[in-house]
Order: sequence, then C-alpha cells, then structure tokens
Amino acid sequence: MPNFHHTISRRNFMKGLGILGTGLGTAAATAPVFHDLDDIISSPKAEWKRPWWVKYREADNPTTEIDWSLMNRWDARQTAQAPGIQAKYLGADEIKKRYANVLTNKVKAITNDTPGQTLRDYALSSGAGYFMNLPYVTTFMGPQKVATPQSLSVPVWQGTPEENSRMLRSAVIFYGGGQVGFGVIDQKIKDKLVFTNHKGAANSIGFVENFPPPPALGKSYLFEDVEQGYEGATTFVLPSNKQLYEFCFTVPMSKDMFRTANESQIMYSANLSRYRLFGNIQNCIQEFIRSLGYTCYGYASPFSGMMPAIASAQLTGITEGNRNNGFCTSPEYGPILGVFSLVTDMPLEPTNPIDAGIWRFCQTCTKCADACPVNAIPKDHEPSWELPTVYGKPDITHSPGRKQYWTNALDCWLFLTEYNGCGACMATCTFNTNNAPIHELVRTTLATTPLLNSFLWQADKFFGYGLTEDKEAWWDLSMPVYGFDSAATSSQGGYNK
Repeated sequence: MPNFHHTISRRNFMKGLGILGTGLGTAAATAPVFHDLDDIISSPKAEWKRPWWVKYREADNPTTEIDWSLMNRWDARQTAQAPGIQAKYLGADEIKKRYANVLTNKVKAITNDTPGQTLRDYALSSGAGYFMNLPYVTTFMGPQKVATPQSLSVPVWQGTPEENSRMLRSAVIFYGGGQVGFGVIDQKIKDKLVFTNHKGAANSIGFVENFPPPPALGKSYLFEDVEQGYEGATTFVLPSNKQLYEFCFTVPMSKDMFRTANESQIMYSANLSRYRLFGNIQNCIQEFIRSLGYTCYGYASPFSGMMPAIASAQLTGITEGNRNNGFCTSPEYGPILGVFSLVTDMPLEPTNPIDAGIWRFCQTCTKCADACPVNAIPKDHEPSWELPTVYGKPDITHSPGRKQYWTNALDCWLFLTEYNGCGACMATCTFNTNNAPIHELVRTTLATTPLLNSFLWQADKFFGYGLTEDKEAWWDLSMPVYGFDSAATSSQGGYNK
C-alpha cells in the first residue's frame, strides 16, 4: 500500500478517473481575463499566481452564504473557550473538575509513556508555547520604535492601492506570513464584524464564577473622531474619520505534526507555533507600515484580534469555509494554517472571495465529523441558518447570519483542554495533503468535477493520509524548517517551477 504513493503516475490516475484530456479545456475556460498589460500590472492577482481552478467571486459573496441582516457586533469574550461561558451550560463545579483533570491526565500520560504524550512530546509543546507564560509580545498599536517619515521630515509613502497591496504582500511573506488578502473596512464591517470587546482574560479559569473579566481585561473597541487610534485603560480606539483597510494572512503549520492527532502534544506544538510565529510577524508588519507613514492596528494578544479572522479570510479570498466552522481551508495549504487579520489606514486594493470547490465538497464529506472524538461536528449534508441548542440551551458561542454547519464548540474545546490536544478534524481533512503533482490533481478535480467527490474521498484514504498510527515516528522524519512547505505558494526565485 505505501508504494502506491510513489509509483502511480499522473496519467494513470487521470485515466482511472476517466477525465484524461479534459484539463486544458477547463483551464482555458476558467483562466483569468486581462484586457491589456495595464490590467495585469495593476492587479495584485498578477503577483499571486494561484492555481487555475481557484475562481474569484463577487465581493462580499463567499461560498458560505451570508445574511448580513442577521449579524451584529459580537463580544469576543463570549467564546466557548471561556470557562465562564462553559459554566453557563455545565455549571462552575463541573468546569473546575475538568480543568483539574488537565494536570492529572498529563502526569498519567507521561508516566505511561503514551504515544503523543511522552515526556519529550510535552517538552516540545512547552518550548512551542513558552510565550504564554510571558507578557504578550503583540499590542494594539505595535512597538512604535522605528522612525516615521514625519519625524525625518520626508514625505510619506505614496502608492496606489494596487501598488500598496503588492508591496505589503511581499513584506508579509518575507516576515513569515503565507498568503495575504485585502479588504475595505466599510460601515457594514464596522457594524457587523468588528468585535464589541477584545477576548482579554476570558479564557482564564479564574473567571469561571465571576464572568466577564473586568473592563481592563476585556477592552472594548470604539470608533472615535481622532486622527490616529490609540489604546486606553479600558478601550481600543479606531479613527472613524479615516478610511481603514484590513489585510488577512495565513501562518502555515505542520501537516505531518497534525496527523499525530488526537491527544498529541506533537500536534499541539504545531498548533501553538502559529501564535508564536505570528507575534513576531505582527511586530515586523506594524513597524514596516509605521516606517511608511501609516498606522497598523493589531492583536492585543496573539490569540484575539478585533474581528473574526476566519470571516476575514473568506471575505478576502484566502480560504473557504468548511464543515467544522471553527477553522477554514486554503486551496494551497489545506486546513493546517492559522489566519490573522490586521487593520491599517494605508490604502489597499480589495481581493474577492474564492470558489475552489472546498465548501461544496464539505457538504458531501463527513470525514472530519467521523473523526471527532466527542461528535461535536454535524454530519448533516445540508447546512443551516439555525443555531442548534447546546445542552438544551441557546448557543451563545456563535454569531448568527451564516448558512453553515454549527460545531458544538463547547464540547470541542473542553475535550481539547482536558485531554491535552485534539485536531483530529483538521488532520483527517481530504485537503490535508502535500504538494506532490498527484495531489494537485486531486484538488483540481475536487474543484471542477463535484461528481467525483465520493471517489476522491476514498482515494485520499488510499494515498495514506489522515491520522498516523505511529505518533512517535514523527521524531525520525526529515522535515523542512518549521515543519511546513514555505514554497507552497511561490512561483519565482527558483521555487516550485
């Protein structure tokens, strides 16, 4: 069985699908159309060479249906990750008991040398998450240590939105980001997607009975008539009289480490790494934009920004939604990535949502739901506008306004916390494949030929992806830096040619 991955040819696989010879015609039909050279130069898409089968949609129209009239600004503290919210469903005593089990389960696993939770596995995740024991390295306003053009008495950077977008994409990728998308902060975004409050200390068990945390530990987001935003004692303030823009970017993670899920500190190390890497990336970006004469408003902690990043990732065309609404999927990186969304007053050209067949495929596939150890992911084939109840009570952990599958985030997070890591849903996803040509063909087929979805679901299993049986084998793998393919989206400089 393992030899199949190495010996099957692209041609034979296509013959098996019965679609040999159809690719060029489909590619020509869906290739982007430019009217002249100026169109090509002025478009940031010219600098982001995505696969031909990734199609762009109209603005504000992702493949996951949205009803903006059902949406309102959401309180980021109202998350299923917050013990105070968990207690509303299960009671404070039950939540305290489960959190007390975390250390007990850890000691038991290390003592028993449990694969994925050995001492060296925990040591790996301790190193990956060291930053959680320190003051946060990310701030709303950034380090503000570099000189500005104003302080040097030189003009600020003057570029068109298209030029700025291409420039910022190059900088973000250089600093460690993956893909980058752009959007405009219009009144609809201000009224519907910007959080009312930062998550702050909501995840602390210390507030399980006294929720929410005090205002200074869950600051509110406000728009005021000021020239530049600022951070107050209990507020994060954005300027209301300036046009603002958002840019969303990915931080890839190790697919191989995620395949050691669930209950694996190897997987958890990869999951933590996105936040550790992001902290440095954000500081670099904020100082870069400051050096140009503009302002970048960032995450006050690595875990929470001013808008839901998954929404930003879909609206700016980086990803599509999927069956588990707790993450999203990129055509290039699959689901094994983190997404982060920052705000700036530097003009940017928006990028539109995409259709790569991912959301359509999720409606016929239940692989992630089948792998979930607590059955938190729905197995229905039709998404819904209606939020289901959680333990017989209204779901207050999700914002309405989307037609999707509604994951029981409470059970999901409590299992991950109590048993020290999960990620089985992301690990088993059909799109969690490497970038060999045969897997590019699989993704192409999923995007363009939905009738073959069930066949490719089986083919993915045949290729040997999904959860690995030997978790500890990861320690003997030869992996790239950070454990992921940083050249997955590059097409110049000798990479991926």
